[in-house]
Amino acid sequence: MKLNYRRIFALGAAMSVWAAISAELPSQASGDSKALFAETFDTHWQRLRDDYPYFELYGVDWEAERAEHRPLALAAADPDEFAWELARLLTALPDPHLSFIPAMDTIEGRWSVPEVETRMIERRPVVIAWPEGSQLKLPPAYAEDPKAYPEIISIQGVIAVGTAEILAAGPVGSSCELRLRWPDGTETDHKLRRPDKSNLPPPKKHFGSDWLVKGRVGNVGYLAVKTFDPEIATLGPDGKMTTMLRAALKELGDTDGLILDLQGNGGGLVAASDPFLGNFLKRSQSYRWGNAGGKRRVIRPRTPRYKGKVVALVDERSASGGEWAARILRDAGRATVVGGRTIGAEAAVHTSEGPDGSIVKFSAWPMVEPGVKPFQEVGIELDHFLPLTLKDVRRLGYEQAFEQVRRARFAKALELLGAPATDLEALLALAEGQSLTASK
Repeated sequence: MKLNYRRIFALGAAMSVWAAISAELPSQASGDSKALFAETFDTHWQRLRDDYPYFELYGVDWEAERAEHRPLALAAADPDEFAWELARLLTALPDPHLSFIPAMDTIEGRWSVPEVETRMIERRPVVIAWPEGSQLKLPPAYAEDPKAYPEIISIQGVIAVGTAEILAAGPVGSSCELRLRWPDGTETDHKLRRPDKSNLPPPKKHFGSDWLVKGRVGNVGYLAVKTFDPEIATLGPDGKMTTMLRAALKELGDTDGLILDLQGNGGGLVAASDPFLGNFLKRSQSYRWGNAGGKRRVIRPRTPRYKGKVVALVDERSASGGEWAARILRDAGRATVVGGRTIGAEAAVHTSEGPDGSIVKFSAWPMVEPGVKPFQEVGIELDHFLPLTLKDVRRLGYEQAFEQVRRARFAKALELLGAPATDLEALLALAEGQSLTASK
């Protein structure tokens, strides 16, 4: 199931409550194990209680969640079952920054994810294609309809928002329970078999050299930046992302306008993004992060400064630092933002390390700048909203609807930069196969 693979990898190992291998594990945890379970649960729960800022936003009673899940976690028969219950606790927080890595040596060869093609459309997981030979019994009205595209309502009984998608992973050959909603509003339950061979991807996708794409059409520059995370990008001899970003912008510095493509950019490090953003600014931009006064983040002007007009493209996959980049340039009056509603992952990330070796990463420093609108959960403000809609996907088919909105965003960017509409095909050719192609 192609949802958020990073979360699926991190939490899939926690699901041995269904494990076919459970017979090999002890039927009851030892006293030492239970003490470790209690200490680990309390460590993570307390760290989020003290530092997590969005309980009210998401309507979560953290004390009530503890009361429900702690007894079950401490009653776990083994570390796998304990990790599963801890994962269930975390699914109460539908935060795009939340992730969990259980304390396990390896899950290689033991876990898999149903090979269902899904996409997030209007912030909802939608099935694009079923695996071959799945033999699912679909509603008669939609059994032969390739454009039905049902929404996933729940996964393993948990409402399919935010962190619930982690529950798609499980032991090889086991069943994954899905509840679907069809175009007429009908809801149906299905069991989908997980592959017999492990297919979990690495926790992070490495972009290689494709993380940065540059070029020009006429006197309009095009710069696609897929990530601000140096760990998942192939860098130059000095190993610095900032060097490559500055060089790319310098190369396009004589253009009249620039399309900064941040579609699919999931963020990374402010140490990589902020110096790059400084190359667009005339004066410093600053924001206060955190509670109780917080910490000030300052983006200062740098040379060489790009002086042309800028259009920033974002989409439903743009998150965290990718959103911040567009937001900062828009706030500074240096970019017009075009595209779809972004994910809404505003805060800085903190890490909780459990005594058993498990790790929870979570949002911790929200933006608290007076007079500045937060964007957690809602996404950043757009100047031109051109979304990919489920209505269009069901009317045209996914690929055609995606291509339609892709062309519309590029065309709007050219229009805003005063470039001729006849440059559209050349611009699409430049971007083809890069950050704007439909992900497979």
